[in-house]
Order: sequence, then C-alpha cells, then structure tokens
Amino acid sequence: MYKLTAGRNNLKHRNNGSKLGSEINMSLIGLIIFIMIFFIRVGGVLKNNTERGGFAYVQLLNLGIPIVETQVYKEENYAENKLSIKNICLKAVGLENLTYESIIESEVGFFNKAGNANKGNLVTFNQFNLNEDSVSKVSANTSSSNTKIYNPSLKKQLNASKPEILIYHTHTTENYSESSTGDTTDENANVVGVGDTLAKELEENYGISVIHDKTNHCVSYNDSYTRSSETVDKYLKKYGNFKMIIDLHRDSVNNKDAMTTQVERMNAAKIMFVNAKNSTKYQKNKQLTEMIFNKTNELFPGLSRKILTYNRGKNAFNQSKCDGSVLFEMGSNVNSIEEAKVTARCMARVIAEILNK
Repeated sequence: MYKLTAGRNNLKHRNNGSKLGSEINMSLIGLIIFIMIFFIRVGGVLKNNTERGGFAYVQLLNLGIPIVETQVYKEENYAENKLSIKNICLKAVGLENLTYESIIESEVGFFNKAGNANKGNLVTFNQFNLNEDSVSKVSANTSSSNTKIYNPSLKKQLNASKPEILIYHTHTTENYSESSTGDTTDENANVVGVGDTLAKELEENYGISVIHDKTNHCVSYNDSYTRSSETVDKYLKKYGNFKMIIDLHRDSVNNKDAMTTQVERMNAAKIMFVNAKNSTKYQKNKQLTEMIFNKTNELFPGLSRKILTYNRGKNAFNQSKCDGSVLFEMGSNVNSIEEAKVTARCMARVIAEILNK
C-alpha cells in the first residue's frame, strides 16, 4: 500500500513538473513573440521617420560608449530632434498620443468615424438641416484687414530705407500638410510661404519695413545654423541692427488637435517660441519673447503653446547676434499652410502692437 501511494505521489509530482514546464515554455514563447513584434514595429517607426540627424542612434552610442558622449557629443546639435529612444519605444507600443479622446475614438467606432469626418468638433444631434446660403464662410486667404485680427490704428508710414525686421528660415524646406513627400522647396507648402504672409502683413497693414530672406539653408541639415548665421551677418553688416530678427520654423507634432485653434472662425496653427540660454544676449531675447508671448495670449487666447528654452541651442539659434532675436515654431507638419498663414496674420498684429505703440 505504501509503495502504491508513493508511486502515485511521484507520478503527481512529475505531472505537476511537466505542467509547470509547459507554462514556462508558453510564457517564454509569448515573450519572444512580443519582443519580435516590438522590434518589427520599431523598424516601422524608423522606416517612416523623416527626422534628420539620427538622434536615437546617437543616444545608443552615448549609452554604449560613454567616451563618445564625453569627447564628441554636442547636445546643441540635437536640440530640436524629437525621435529619441523613449519616443521610438512609445510609438512602437502605440502610446505616443495616449489621450482620453484617442481611447474613446479607438474603442467606440461611432466617435472614430465622426472624428474623422469632423475632427475636433463635438458630435451633436439636431433636427435641422442647413443649406449653403445659411452658412457664413470666411476664407483663410482673405486679408486680415477684413477681420478683427487687424487694428488700423497701428498703421504707420512705411520707411523702406531702414528695415525694422528680418525674417529668415534656418530650416527653409520645413513643410506643411500639403506636401506628401516631407520637406519641400515649394513655397505653397513650406515655411517660406508663411514668411511671405507675415512680411506682407507687416508692410502693407502696419507700415513696418521687412526683409524676408528665402535662402535655402537646408542643403545640409546639420550645417543649417552655420549657413543661416552667415545670412544674418550679411544683413547686419548692410543695415546695422534690426528691431526684430525672426527665424521662422514649424514644429513636428503629429497631434492635429493639439496644434490647431480658432481665430475669427478660422482654423489657426498654434505657435511656440524658442530661446537658447547659451545666447550671449539671452536676457534681452527672453524679455522680448515673453513680451510677444504675453501679447499673443492677450489678443488671441489659445494661439500660443509655450516658450521652450534650451540650455544649449545649436549656434545658440543665432540669437547672440541681436537683442531682438526670436524663433517662431509656427504650426506643425500636420497643419495646412493656410492655418499657418492665419497665425502669421495674428503675429503681424502682435508685432505691430509691440513696435508701433
């Protein structure tokens, strides 16, 4: 009897061991599958990435070979790069834009369809139908003089002999949503077209003389600030100082809702302002940026995102050259150029409020 019981116990232990081993094997297989899927998705993120500079690769080098970070790495070269190791991992697991709106849209099909049809608007139900004649429409191409954006009391006589503002673009080919291929030299789809609108508004509506330089500084991305620095020096040598020098960019944020607001019933791209603490004129730059930021919030609530200050910007973002150096990130790659142009008209008003009063 004892031998029979012992035999049964041994068999039971062997079965339990086999079961445990099977569970471990299944867990291991599951983990391997998860890792494989994760790295496939990482590969997809990297393949679809258009950011220049290889920031994540540089971070891996810095982690694996600390001497590279100590002796070679220059933080300012990657100040504007967003595709870090952390962001790649978040994108690979689908957590980069985790918001309550995205969760609702992914889980409830109705809201997803409604959001795609009319993104950013609340879903409502009513019994009324409107025809075309019942809808008041405002084109984004209309001059700001036809809207409350414009303040005619700020207009002064234009003096073209002494330019007050220089507008240029370090990353000249940064595109808006009209360009399906990413960076472009097409001014109907890049930051240069937005710079044209800003310059035109300042001169025609406010009498502020502007130089808008369209030099392509992006023929080699990593040297963009070196080339744009030469452009700024050229104009400073010719005209002396400016009241304001604007380096006009656009940001890279894939959340359209987060980058869009409304001004006068028109969609407008939100704007961010950027400073560099390694500028020798940082305090003056900071003072002007805060003045622009506060005035923007006062006149156009919701249009400003924030002031982003880097400890070290590449070439200090050229802000050491002038007390009035500012950097605008006007909208994002997901905004249309028309939305960015609405913002340009708003910023012309803000600048006029500061310079012409």
